[in-house]
Amino acid sequence: MPGPFSFLSRKKPTSLPFKDYYENWFNTLKNTLLPLLHQSLSSPSPSLLPFRRDLLLQHFLFYYDSLDQAAAVDVSQILFPSWRNSLETPFLFLGDLHPYLFTNLLRSFIDAANNNKTQNPESLDKPYQVLTAWINPPEKLILRIEQIECGLRLMVPPLISRVRKVQAAFIRKVAEKWDSNGGFKKKGIREAVKAEMEEMLDVLMGANRLRRSVIIEIVNAANVYQGALFLEGLAQFLVGFKDTALVGEFRRCKMMMMMMDINGGGTHWGF
Repeated sequence: MPGPFSFLSRKKPTSLPFKDYYENWFNTLKNTLLPLLHQSLSSPSPSLLPFRRDLLLQHFLFYYDSLDQAAAVDVSQILFPSWRNSLETPFLFLGDLHPYLFTNLLRSFIDAANNNKTQNPESLDKPYQVLTAWINPPEKLILRIEQIECGLRLMVPPLISRVRKVQAAFIRKVAEKWDSNGGFKKKGIREAVKAEMEEMLDVLMGANRLRRSVIIEIVNAANVYQGALFLEGLAQFLVGFKDTALVGEFRRCKMMMMMMDINGGGTHWGF
């Protein structure tokens, strides 16, 4: 189904709708690349690990390139992604995963490994380098993570500010073109929406550049085992969103919270 502003497309779409593309991309991630990487991480021979790590990295980067191309055709389909479920929505920022998620995910791996040092690596069925990849990481890696996080704190707020300015300008333009006798004129709506969509396309591409940059910088800062584990964790995070039981439970909890809010008159429950 075309997006709500598809009449403003810069060019005619010649490929699959992005929803179909994403499904194909996701299936390749889940059924091919993730198992291959997991196999290498479980193997005592690491010979294929760098290659399979890079395959998964390129898969993510190619996805963001495709996201940009789809947005150039119809940015509204990316800003309002119909292929995302209710479990994914809280993690989205300008059409895709929030860039903060990447560094938070990395931090969680390091914290989990260093808060659970009681396991004996020799007793577990994985190579020693994999089991100890996040234990006492080098100061150089921690410093690089902090630098990436600092960069995000500098770059994300301006993107949010630009979105607010675009929306404010859109509302102002629409209000200016309001005809008290005849309502909106279609031409006025088209002009206002076109200006907003062009600005939003630029903002969205900026967010995608940031996402690509963070993923690349994390992998480059890590060693081959850490980089592979980070990409594996990111892929598993995406796969987890499609768990039907988890999505169903999330919806049930959401419905219960809505009912509690209705019955309680919107009062604070003190949780």
